[in-house]
Order: sequence, then C-alpha cells, then structure tokens
Amino acid sequence: SVYYRIAYYWQERSKYDESEKYYSKCAEIRNSLLGAEHPLMGDIYSGKGWVYFRTNRFNDCKEAFQKCQDLYEKGFGKKSLITASAYYSMGAVLKWGKQYAQSQIYLQECYDIKKEKLGESHSELSSCCIILGNLNNEQGLFKKAQEYYNIGLKIAIENQEELDQAFNLYNLGDIHLKFSEYQEALEKYEQVYEIRKRILGEEDNMTITTLKCLYDTKVKLGYVDEAVEALNTYVKIIIKIFGKDNSSTSWGYWYRAILYYDIGLYTQALNDCESAYKTLGNNVLVKTIASKCHFKLDNMKTCLAEIQSYLELRAKNFTEKDLEYAQYYIFYSLYYLRTKSYAKAHDYATELSYIQKSKMTELKYHAFLAESYYLHGITYLEEKNLEKALENLELGLQQASKIYGKDTVSCAKYNTAMGQYLSLIHISEPTRLLSISYAVFCLKKKKKELPPLII
Repeated sequence: SVYYRIAYYWQERSKYDESEKYYSKCAEIRNSLLGAEHPLMGDIYSGKGWVYFRTNRFNDCKEAFQKCQDLYEKGFGKKSLITASAYYSMGAVLKWGKQYAQSQIYLQECYDIKKEKLGESHSELSSCCIILGNLNNEQGLFKKAQEYYNIGLKIAIENQEELDQAFNLYNLGDIHLKFSEYQEALEKYEQVYEIRKRILGEEDNMTITTLKCLYDTKVKLGYVDEAVEALNTYVKIIIKIFGKDNSSTSWGYWYRAILYYDIGLYTQALNDCESAYKTLGNNVLVKTIASKCHFKLDNMKTCLAEIQSYLELRAKNFTEKDLEYAQYYIFYSLYYLRTKSYAKAHDYATELSYIQKSKMTELKYHAFLAESYYLHGITYLEEKNLEKALENLELGLQQASKIYGKDTVSCAKYNTAMGQYLSLIHISEPTRLLSISYAVFCLKKKKKELPPLII
C-alpha cells in the first residue's frame, strides 16, 4: 500500500515514469500475496491506466482499464460503486479514442449506478454530468449536452461545490455560444470568472481562459469597449506571468488580432499578426486570422498564399483525409467562390462533405456537414442554378436546425439565402412549403441582395 500511495503521489504531480515504476512494484507484491485475479489488483490496473491516459498511450490505457473492469465485476459485482468507477474510466478512454457510442454506454452506466446508490443529488454525479455533456458536445449533440450540464450545475449548487459549478457554467456558456445566445453565454462566463478568480486567482490558466471567453462574447454582443477592456486585462496578466520578451506574450497579439478581426479592423489585425509571427513563427492559428483578414480586404493572392502555407503546416501532422486538415477546405471553397471559380468551389465543398461523412459516422448532425451543404448552395446561387441551390440550402438548414434550433441566428444564413431567391422559381410548388414560408417572409422584408459570404 505504501508503493501504491507513492505511485499516486507522483501521478498527481505528472511524474508519470516514477508513478508507473511504483505501480509495478505494488503489483509485484500484491500478485505474490493475493494472486493475479484478486479484485484489489484492479486498483493497480486503474492507476496504470490513468498514467497511460496522461502519456497518450491509448491501447495500453484501454487494455489496463478493461482488466480493471473485469476484476472489479468478478470481485464486487456489476452494480457496485467501485465497478462504476471502472465504467467511468472505460468511458473516458473510449471518448478519447472517439468511440462515442461505446463511451456513452459506459458513462451512462456509471451515472445510473451512482444515482441509484448515492442519490440523485450526490456530488459525485456532477463529474459524470460534465463528461457526459462533453461527450455529446463533441458529437455536435448540443441540446443533449446542455441537459447534462444543467443537471450537473444543479447538483454542484446543492453541494456547494463552486469549482464544479464553474465547470458546468462554462460549458453551458459554450453551448449558448453555439446557439448564438450571446447574452446568456455572457452571464454564464461572468459567473465562472468571478468563481475562478476568487478561488484560483487571476493568474490561473482556467481563469485566464474564462477572461478570453468574456471578451469574445462581448464582441459578439457589440460591447466593443468592454471587450477591449477585458482583452487589455488579459494581456496585462500574460505579461505579468511571462514577461514582455517571452513568446507566450505573443498570444496576446493573436487574441487582439482576433478582436480586431471581429470588429472589422482588418488592417490592425494584420499588424498584430505580424507581431505574433516574430516570436511564434509560422503558427497555424495566426495564419488563420491573417488569411481571413486578407480575404476581407480582397487581397486574394495573399489570402491564397496564406491558405496554402496553412495547409502545408497542417500536413506535417495530418493527411488530406483527416478532418483537422480538411476543415480548411471551407475556406478554399469560399475563396474560389469569391474569385468566381465555381467548379473549384464545388470541388472543395464536395471533398469536405465526403471526408466529414466518412470520418464522423456517429456525428450525423455535425455543424460541418451543414456547412458543406451551405457552400454548395451559395455557389449554385451565384451560378443561377436555383433548383440545386435550394436543394442544398434545405439540406443544410435541416442539419443546422437539429443542432441549433430552427429559429436561431446560426440558421439565419440558410433562411436568408433561400428567402431571397425562391421567388425566382415556382413559388406555388406544394412540396416546398417550408422553403416558401421563408420566401414569403423575405419578400415582405424586400431583401434583394445576395447574402454576404460567411467566414
């Protein structure tokens, strides 16, 4: 047991080599005294599994957690609290491996056992709600994620667990952002910032992250002066922690570039990108903002060069068939649409859709799929192929509505595009009732211009 405590001590301090060494010593002793199949050997496999988890050894981690689960089930039964902890571990590693359906089964079983054994308001249920919410959030199932976060928040409040409250509030703020509910998101982030600043201090990483969310949301609400004030506070804290000459301070330039981009000051944003380049080098995040600024300023050749440079950097870690690489095909499609190269715009939208569907078989309603349909739709509009445009915009709207809800700002670009152009085709067509309703609405508003490119 001494070796086990030492192993756990080093694990908590991220000294994983030391931790694994002492878990192995403990395993040798327990094996000789208790036997390899004794349920207490499950503790060793659980500890080692988390060491493997933290050191990105997925297969070793999964194998260790599976062995732990088998020993606990045999020794304590499938409905015991200790076995529930094994289910949590398996759910976590499967979530990490993006095996979402299996992860959901294990995590839900863990939640159900703890709820039955401990009661629906026990503090241990809060962490279950957080990971179940995150699991659904990763899959684009935002409404389901929101349900879990709200349950977790209620439990954390009842148990006066303020940091758990902050976790759930932060995640709820993220969901509100996805639904374009900016005021609600701001209220959540303000509560999180107050809790984390008071308990963790203003220099803690989680507090700083919350401060970034605050100014980002204030920008979306049009509270520019407050956003600038929050950003200046952020930069001041970063300089206080790292000093002016440390490369970490360059992230302050990057964040300010984002703010300038969001409020339409594209030249100032590019200046900050250049400052960030000096210490960060060809960073992909900085290049993302720089390419967007050039796009907005109609510097199309420079924009394309930045995109190509971005993809070259991404190619070091991802292939062209990986989602992380393919996301930038959205940008390529918009670029070729702007330059009226419609065939290429369609090509990238098609490739994007293919990759996303093949890589995200469990993410049927993910926002990127809706974006693929949108790209095809607005390109067909430019080509005056109105039937094809309508077909793709309707599919995109259906996907987006299932993620965000039909009446949210996130669906507005689909509604606007369809309403502006449906009057040009057979408005009396009876199978187009949903789309026709948007057409009539927009005709009443007398909207006649092509919707702006969203980027």
